[in-house]
Amino acid sequence: MSLIHRVLVASALAAVAAGPALAADYDPPIFIEEAPEFVPVEIGSGWYLRGDITYNAGDAVYDFPGVTHRRFGGGVGFGYHFTDNFRTDVTVSYLGSDRFSYDDGTDSLSASYGAWSGLISGYYDIATVVGITPYVGAGVGLTYTRHRVDADLASVPLTFSGSDRSYDFAYALMAGASYKVSDNLSVDLGYQFLHTPDAEYFDTNSLTMEKGTKHHLVRLGLRYDLW
Repeated sequence: MSLIHRVLVASALAAVAAGPALAADYDPPIFIEEAPEFVPVEIGSGWYLRGDITYNAGDAVYDFPGVTHRRFGGGVGFGYHFTDNFRTDVTVSYLGSDRFSYDDGTDSLSASYGAWSGLISGYYDIATVVGITPYVGAGVGLTYTRHRVDADLASVPLTFSGSDRSYDFAYALMAGASYKVSDNLSVDLGYQFLHTPDAEYFDTNSLTMEKGTKHHLVRLGLRYDLW
């Protein structure tokens, strides 16, 4: 056997002898699955706050000589965007008041009427064009009304003082448009028709108690999204 053959045979025998040892020392590769990407949860996403100034443009509940009308009011509330087009909110608003005062030195008479509302409303934002989003909406809730009369009629003679408070079902229809000033802030200009079918008031023309009050409100406000 030549020297070259002897070297090849010795190498082969050494490889066979070393095979089990190499197999014992072999560790298979370890595969580590990638952890899912962490996505932070947005706290408060979809919620918004709102504040409005209102003007009661309809006929006053009590409208006769000597009555002063407080037509400006306001409201606050919070809401939630369910989708890009549908949102809902809860609002509490002061609607305005009527006041009457008479004093001739002998007889005096004062009367006042005030109204507030609490509504749950839904809105449909139709589309946004150049930052302006028109919408329509409807709501249901309650109105709170308060009447007060104080009389000191020495010529009769009669002295009287009393007040009446009432909570009644109400519904509202709304339409308007909002403009996005920034990512979080929008200006809202709209109209609200608020009807309370069972609210009572004294009709000074027929001198009878009547039911049903209507308010035509122009609203200007701000909405702030809590993103």
